Amino acid sequence: MTRPSQAFEDMLQTFFADFLDLVEPGLIARLDLDQVAFPCRDELADWPEEERRGLGLLAEVFTRRGRRLSILVQVELQAGCRECLEERLLGWYLRLALEGRQPARMIVLVLKGGKPGPSLEWIVDEVDGEELLRVPYLSFGLEGYPAEGYLDRNEPVAWALSTFMRPTLRSQEEHLRICLEKIAGLAC
Repeated sequence: MTRPSQAFEDMLQTFFADFLDLVEPGLIARLDLDQVAFPCRDELADWPEEERRGLGLLAEVFTRRGRRLSILVQVELQAGCRECLEERLLGWYLRLALEGRQPARMIVLVLKGGKPGPSLEWIVDEVDGEELLRVPYLSFGLEGYPAEGYLDRNEPVAWALSTFMRPTLRSQEEHLRICLEKIAGLAC
């Protein structure tokens, strides 16, 4: 069974470098994306089924200095319980760390709802009020974020993301038509 976000994650995998450059400019300058790998869920066989099923796009990359890192891109169709999301992210972060898959970045792409635009968030794990662990993740809410800047870019992934954003210069229908024309023109 495929997850509802699978098609979107497949698109992000195809345009992975462009996606990273959009959400965190400067990151790809430190990475060697010629060696990026996307482990399939079968490679995580020792994970509980529920964790594997909910896991987003996992990428294994190397820095320009040869250090292996993991990047997790979690696509959330709709903003929900932040605490629930952060609990899942922390679980994946810890599991990746235990396996030696150094988790370098976690990016949450929220298609509907949530805080518009990119923002750095922190998962704070506490016991009895004492902070034990603080883990950063980048959250990017598409709905409500101005669309034109992404529509004007040259990257197809930007046009796809733009379809979920808020147009400010034209109607939603006109904006969507232009996005789809640009995407369709890519296939020709």
